[in-house]
Amino acid sequence: MANKKQKKIIKEKKVTYQDATLSRRFISYLIDWYVGALATALPISMIAKKLTGTMLNQNIMEFEAPYGLIGGVLGLICAFIYFVIVPLKDGQGQTLGKRICKIRIVKDNDENVELKTLLLRQVLGLIIVEGSLVSASAIWHQIATMLTGFNFVAPLMYIGIVVTGVSALLVAFKKDHRAIHDYIGKTKVVMCD
Repeated sequence: MANKKQKKIIKEKKVTYQDATLSRRFISYLIDWYVGALATALPISMIAKKLTGTMLNQNIMEFEAPYGLIGGVLGLICAFIYFVIVPLKDGQGQTLGKRICKIRIVKDNDENVELKTLLLRQVLGLIIVEGSLVSASAIWHQIATMLTGFNFVAPLMYIGIVVTGVSALLVAFKKDHRAIHDYIGKTKVVMCD
């Protein structure tokens, strides 16, 4: 008699998450703003110390060429690591602030985030479009100014403040608490177990 293999059909249970509370999202933002700024500033501070004898000069436009550009690029790489690579780890969608606050980023269909999603949300949405939520925004404004000779810093800062204000209002008053960068990345911030 031939052995029959039984096939087990396992249906995956659709996981749904509860939206993160405003308080957890805000505390997470404060932690990530601080840690992200430290990560971004680290290479710039090291170059500043070598050039000027102090780590306090963070204006890369004041560094002699090509050190401002080098510091800015290294700062953006560190910001990329913190805001994209760290949340990409294990698909958990968590920066340090989100981990501490027990929240995470997921795609709006409740799936884990992947590189493309985080690039859209964190780089395009958070750093470029909103432009005043993280210190990496100021760095890319300064790099663009150095490369083109056109002062992007002031106009992009003011535009970023307005866009960030609209984004904060969306988080505060819309039922799903999604910011502009969430809409760009098709993500949401949810509670963790």
